[in-house]
Amino acid sequence: MKSLRDKYGNWALITGASSGIGEEFARRLAVEGFNLVIVARRKERLENLKQELEAKYNIEILIAAVDLLSENYLQELIEIVGEREIGLLVNNAGFGYRGRFIDADAENDENMIKLNCIVPTVLTHHFVKTMVPNNKGGIIFLASVVAFQATPTTTTYAATKVFNAFLSEGLWYELKKYNIDVLSLNPGGTKTEFQKVANSTTGPIPRTTKQVVDTALKALGKKPSVVDGLYNKVLAVSSRLVPRRLAVTVAGKISEMFYKKD
Repeated sequence: MKSLRDKYGNWALITGASSGIGEEFARRLAVEGFNLVIVARRKERLENLKQELEAKYNIEILIAAVDLLSENYLQELIEIVGEREIGLLVNNAGFGYRGRFIDADAENDENMIKLNCIVPTVLTHHFVKTMVPNNKGGIIFLASVVAFQATPTTTTYAATKVFNAFLSEGLWYELKKYNIDVLSLNPGGTKTEFQKVANSTTGPIPRTTKQVVDTALKALGKKPSVVDGLYNKVLAVSSRLVPRRLAVTVAGKISEMFYKKD
């Protein structure tokens, strides 16, 4: 059986790599022997991660301390990557917000849509251009269990994750003829910094970043979409078995009960 590096190439690029699921992807892909481009705003965290992983695994790591909401983020990344061919792209960066839509800041929602939806679309357009002629590659989009169900109190975030899920599943079909694997990764509540930013909790049965990344790497190349964790699988399936009105109402009640911080 081919290793992930043999299958996809020498270089992987991970957005949102300074913490949480993105950092775990960096650690796991380092174990697999990938050279890494790690992208996030917090340069000091990236430098610490680079020093640790290069020393352990004898790989090369490039730091891209880039704000993906800045106007020139793509050009900055292109200059850092140079002639290196990215064989595995992990579109992980993103953020959420839990609270009533009418209380949310419109600019914050706009930035959420840009970071969660527009940025991964643009990055995929750019890096897939070298994957196609090489006839190999992998792309992971971080969607969410809320992509399966409109979720009141996190309405805009849930909508962005529907975008991620549908984009990745459509690309799974379009790109498989070029031997490019695409995966929609759908975690639920996970122990990361996400909850602090989103004004949320992890919910009743939180998962670890290691569990989420394990789920992703086992599914990559085998299916277009995967939900992490049994509890989240039940949530994803059950919403399709009841009338839409009831599903949205129940999702709202669950969201208010288990996830919303006071």
